[in-house]
Formats: sequence, structure tokens, C-alpha cells
Amino acid sequence: MGAQTILIVEDDADINALLAKIAAREGFATVQAYSGTEALLRMERAAFDLILLDMMLPGMEGSELMARLRGELGSSVPVIVVSAKAGSADKVGMLAAGADDYVTKPFDPDEVAARMHAVLRRAAGGAAAAGG
Repeated sequence: MGAQTILIVEDDADINALLAKIAAREGFATVQAYSGTEALLRMERAAFDLILLDMMLPGMEGSELMARLRGELGSSVPVIVVSAKAGSADKVGMLAAGADDYVTKPFDPDEVAARMHAVLRRAAGGAAAAGG
């Protein structure tokens, strides 16, 4: 079985590269997008196991991308929001819109890695635990 693939949607090149490095260190394949519209095109053309999504993006904000992902694309792919927006209204809004987790910037790389694994475990429905 191939590596799980994570779509990283982050317009800041340094943060995008850091998230890709964290994911690669954890054994994941990555695809990087630098705008909401680029991410939408990538999601229409390929399936991903997890999406790391920034809120403030050029082209299409993270909240609109999330709405389209859960709405017209009908996707249930897990999403972890990684954003500088730390207000509780932003967090609650994105979680209510279908995000699976929310991490605020600046973030701890080990925490992001742990959250990736946790969200993917939950998305698998605890298949490993249920099978054992």
C-alpha cells in the first residue's frame, strides 16, 4: 500500500514547505497548493487522505473552500485547519463547517504531526482497533 497523501493548502511558501517537511518526516506523500483556487483544482483531479488548510488564502478563502469541499464536491476527506486566526468564532465556525481539527499558528511541528495521525486514525474508523 502506498503512502497516504496530504494536500497542503497554504499561501506562505515557508510555512507550506515546513508542513510538507513535517508530513514527509511522518511518511506521508504531499501535494502543495498556494491558493484556494489551486487547491480546488487539485481536489477535483485527485483524491487525498488529509488536507491541511489555511484560512486566509488568495483566490478563495479557506472557509469557502471548506464549504465547496463538503458541499458540491461531497467530500468527507479529513481537514485540519492551520491558521493564524485564533478566535473562538473562527475555530467553532470551521469545525461546524466540517473541519476535523484546528491548529493555530505558530504551531509545534510535533503537535501537527500527532494531530495528522490522530485525524487519520479517526477517519479510518478505528479499523485497526476494530480488527484486532
